[in-house]
Amino acid sequence: MQENTLTRLFVLLLFALVSLPAHAQLAVPSTWVNQRGSILSIQAIDASTGNFTGTYVNNAAGFSCRGQPYAMAGNVAANKIDFYVNWTSPTAPNCRTITIWNGRVAGDKIPTRWKLYYVGSDWNFHKMTGQDLFTRR
Repeated sequence: MQENTLTRLFVLLLFALVSLPAHAQLAVPSTWVNQRGSILSIQAIDASTGNFTGTYVNNAAGFSCRGQPYAMAGNVAANKIDFYVNWTSPTAPNCRTITIWNGRVAGDKIPTRWKLYYVGSDWNFHKMTGQDLFTRR
């Protein structure tokens, strides 16, 4: 009888873990800071899709559009996270760039790879790549 009860408890626990929303690892609202001091603020999430919105403040040395909040949007499914910033705003400078981050939520860390697309002085599109590690604040 005791083994049957333990089995039932295990099945219930397993079901509860599997039934968690796909974005359970991403707290809302939450603030994340990367190694360059840039701030990712997640302000809202759609519980059914994992789509989220918020703002991003670039504080990385050597990059334009520093110190201003820009709209950010993304998606989280299980621990996979993707988000982007189109560096345009009615109240901040237009930097003519788009940055896309792809990573994994791992507790209070989000290691990511990013791609930044911009229009150069030659009026052609260019791409930069790099990595960021966001830590929950």
